[in-house]
Amino acid sequence: MTIWIDHPAWPAHGRLWSHLVSDASYEELHDFAAAQGVPRRAFEGDHYDVPEERYAALVAAGAAPTSGKEIVRILQHSGLRIQKRRHERVVHSTPDAPWLPPGGRADVIVSRQAQAPSHTVVVRLAVVREGHLLLARQPDSTWDLPHLEVGHAGPTAAVERLVRDVLGSDVLGSNGRTRPQLLGYVRNTVAGTFDGYPWPVPKASFAVFLHGVGPAEKVARPSAESRWVSLRDHPGELSAQPWWLLLAQVAESPGGSP
Repeated sequence: MTIWIDHPAWPAHGRLWSHLVSDASYEELHDFAAAQGVPRRAFEGDHYDVPEERYAALVAAGAAPTSGKEIVRILQHSGLRIQKRRHERVVHSTPDAPWLPPGGRADVIVSRQAQAPSHTVVVRLAVVREGHLLLARQPDSTWDLPHLEVGHAGPTAAVERLVRDVLGSDVLGSNGRTRPQLLGYVRNTVAGTFDGYPWPVPKASFAVFLHGVGPAEKVARPSAESRWVSLRDHPGELSAQPWWLLLAQVAESPGGSP
């Protein structure tokens, strides 16, 4: 097991950056980074971004120097490589996720893309009003965001239908509503097919869209029982949901609004 670092060669924010990775596990990488004072906010899903002035100290602490090309090969060979689109950031990854078939991984990806990825199978709508989030009761009596399976229509059409179902009007209408904003998605990566696993393999994504409503704006009652919960007061209840990390950024914003 080895920690690797490539030479500072990646320009951003007026300096050059290196990538710090493990060839064995994220846990090993986190332990090394923490011991060397690399902040967790520098973690990008499968690597840490570290500025050039930290390079020599990290090598002295045991990180093996290599090239940027070799860093990619190491991640791919170890199975720790996480693909993402431009303007996306991996905020959490769960190898061997207990809710997936053996060996499955769940990645939570914050996105500034306009569209959900093509392998999206479910869209969720996070309706936020004055720091409160709308939840819908599910058939098993649990609470979740209002959601809809994409089917053959595609993610964009599914989101528009979901907005009509939840808000009682079109996404774009005379009231001046704008399209919901893609917050990000939870992506399952599963190798092979498994009995009882209902989603496509190897990848299936579950996208979360954010839509803010004004204090006087009417919200239609969904077909299931619904309730409003405080984004700030209910993290314990909601944090078990894989999508909660996407909503946490809304909860942390002033007023809990987009």
